[in-house]
Amino acid sequence: MKKVMPWTNFLPHVAATNFAWRRDRITELVEQSAQRSGHAAHYLAEAYVEGCILEEAAKVHWSIREIEHAQRAALADCAGNPTWLI
Repeated sequence: MKKVMPWTNFLPHVAATNFAWRRDRITELVEQSAQRSGHAAHYLAEAYVEGCILEEAAKVHWSIREIEHAQRAALADCAGNPTWLI
């Protein structure tokens, strides 16, 4: 499975938050969608919503500039290796 929301790794002091756990939960939802084709839309929708909630929560801890910087760093880090960027 490709990493979901890898930009969270590039946020300053992210280890002091529960973001890694929350991101892992989103990854589980994406994986469940792949395994359960009958419920794929449900799990993908839930993963998308949780991703939006996580990004909004990041805005409480970091500036938009820091978040965008982390997102650009994640894109550069995975150049040539597509990654889930929910």
